[in-house]
Amino acid sequence: AGPLACPPAPGHLLCGDLPAAPLQHLAALVEEVLVPLLANPQNHPGWPHVVSQDVIRHACSLENSVFMVIGQVNGKTLLPLPAGSERDKYKDSDNENGIELVDKSIVHSIESAVIEWTYQIQKVLKRESSEPLLEGQDPHPKVELEFWKSRCEDLQCIYSQLKTRRVLTMVALLERAQSTYFPAFQSMFRDVEAALAEAQDINLHLKPLQRPLEDIENVEFNEVKPLLGRMLHVVCLIWATSKYYSTPARIIVLLQEICSLLIQQARSYLNPEDLLKGETEESLGKVQNAFDIFNYFKQAFEERRENLSTYFQPGQELKQWGFPSVMVFARLDNFLERLQLVNDLLLTALDIEKLEKLEFSGIKGKALSQQVLSMYEEFQEVYKVFSDRTDDCLDVANMEFEDDVCDFKEKVEDMDRRLGAIFEQAFDDAASLEHAFKLIDIFGSLLERPLIAADASAKYHLLITIFDRDLDDAKWIYLEHIQEEAELGYPPVHRNMPLVAGGIRWARELRDRIQVPFSNFTNLMHPFLDSTEGKRMIQKYEELIQLLEKYQEKLYKDWLQTVSEKSQYNLTQPLIRRDPESKLIAVNFDPQLLSVLREVSYLGVDQVGRIPEVAADIYSSKESLRQLAANLELMVTWYNKLLRTVLEVEYPLIQGQLENIDVQLREAETTLNWKTEDLGDRISPVVNSVRDLEQRIQKTKDNIEEIQNIMKSWVSPVFERKDGKGESLLYLDDRHDRLDRHYRLIIDSGHKMHLLIKICLL
Repeated sequence: AGPLACPPAPGHLLCGDLPAAPLQHLAALVEEVLVPLLANPQNHPGWPHVVSQDVIRHACSLENSVFMVIGQVNGKTLLPLPAGSERDKYKDSDNENGIELVDKSIVHSIESAVIEWTYQIQKVLKRESSEPLLEGQDPHPKVELEFWKSRCEDLQCIYSQLKTRRVLTMVALLERAQSTYFPAFQSMFRDVEAALAEAQDINLHLKPLQRPLEDIENVEFNEVKPLLGRMLHVVCLIWATSKYYSTPARIIVLLQEICSLLIQQARSYLNPEDLLKGETEESLGKVQNAFDIFNYFKQAFEERRENLSTYFQPGQELKQWGFPSVMVFARLDNFLERLQLVNDLLLTALDIEKLEKLEFSGIKGKALSQQVLSMYEEFQEVYKVFSDRTDDCLDVANMEFEDDVCDFKEKVEDMDRRLGAIFEQAFDDAASLEHAFKLIDIFGSLLERPLIAADASAKYHLLITIFDRDLDDAKWIYLEHIQEEAELGYPPVHRNMPLVAGGIRWARELRDRIQVPFSNFTNLMHPFLDSTEGKRMIQKYEELIQLLEKYQEKLYKDWLQTVSEKSQYNLTQPLIRRDPESKLIAVNFDPQLLSVLREVSYLGVDQVGRIPEVAADIYSSKESLRQLAANLELMVTWYNKLLRTVLEVEYPLIQGQLENIDVQLREAETTLNWKTEDLGDRISPVVNSVRDLEQRIQKTKDNIEEIQNIMKSWVSPVFERKDGKGESLLYLDDRHDRLDRHYRLIIDSGHKMHLLIKICLL
């Protein structure tokens, strides 16, 4: 065989059309042309009998082989009939003497067919769905479903062939001939019946699993979690209801194939070829998401295993999954081990990537930052081994990847040792506790790496020592404050702060000063706080916190005891008070009320305790009180201005109006107080009266002043001396113009003065 050395000669090459189904064409050629020609004895004239029979036997064997191959191609097992079975050779088999009339060769050919059938059928019966797994393949659950579907159809085909009239006639002939193959045929037929019943049962119960499996295949792996429970639910139903599938061997195969499906889905989601090339954080998120889904699947499996009894009907025999989980998850666990390697690799890369932006302060900060940057560049070169590779990093058979990971870990361990030394130097260079915690925060997850953590743990005890000194300083500040408060009689507070709220604010600021660093201690996942020094430091901190809380509580309770009584008393005081000697008035808004408003304002922001109802009511009406007090202050200013500025000769002109205003003010001086309802409406008339009188008096005074200024303009001389010299005579050349101008000035001024007087009299 091989390529032609030269073109074939004319007549040596036959041309024709190849049919679309060449195997079917070959079968027809063999059955209808070749076998009839070769099996016809008339075509063997002069042939020895042995040769003729051998040719016939080989022709029939070829026909049977083609027949079986066609069945295999279609997924069916076709049982070839013995040569000559199509002829009516068994018509007398029912006769008692018929067996003597039958050629022994016919019985022999039937027995040979039974042997061949037995071989074919046993091959089908021995076939198991676990064969791909045993061969090292990774089949999906659909392979299991297809196996039982095709097995059911194949066995149904075999059963139908064994029940045909020809086969039954042949079997009857074997029985009458008392052939030793008759019992073998019966046993084979019973095996086929049993296997068919098994395949039909399993195929029927596996069909509901097809839809959940398709749903899992049609979604992204990160969305598969809600579908796993439904799939396992169907598996449990199959276990509880199927007669033939409720065996550990079969269910383990199905669960292993489900694991293979999930692994394949995960690989497609993770894209192993690009997993180490993309963004580290994004790849790590995908890997951890895959871990989460697989752990959920394992957990769901164990939950279903424990609750299998809920799937069985009352009175039904309970069958537990007594097999170990490792038989189901062996391949999955191997995959997860490799995935864990990739996860550790990405975590390391993510940690080391932080070195690019790591900067230190202090005297050694610049030098340490440069060292860290050099280490980052070194790591980038080391990590290129993985980012540049094109093979599958999730292939458990890829041992080269594991070797590269081992080399990578050795180099990273060396870098961790150097980072630990850099941390120690930077910690020693930290100026305060705040800087030390900032350094710890900058290193972040790097301090969780074992080698760096070993170097860092020795420095944590120094944090306790530094914070212990800060607690002593805070205690001294507290004692100084208490002593100063005792000397002054009131708590010293920040400028413009009310006493109570200011004292509480001071206590909170001091508490924050120690609370913020202490919260940093609690965030450190390290057992150093359980040491003797740590416990002593915690006790000192708690004692100081208790002192500050008691101080705040005392200030607040003392204020609560007096604020209601003082507020109620001051709110019932008259709006206006009058000096009996000067007759001047003042707004009677006690400073204690203003203090209450300020205290409530600050205490409400600080959210300290419950504000008393009286103080809360005052604060809720602060806007109306402010507006009312402002109006009263304006009225008082106008009224007192009238009393101070009115002249004795002017007083009789406004005496009556002042007396009316005093009558209106008498109510504000006696009965009206800050709790009176509709106070604004009741005080508004007197405010308007005082404002009106003050405006009119002020306008009159302004007009009189303007009249005086007009009259002052008349005193200038009508005539002037020539050149402005005192010894010169008066310049009279323009006397007529000057007289006219002066006269017009007096006339215009007179009109204006009359107008201003009329305005004053309105």
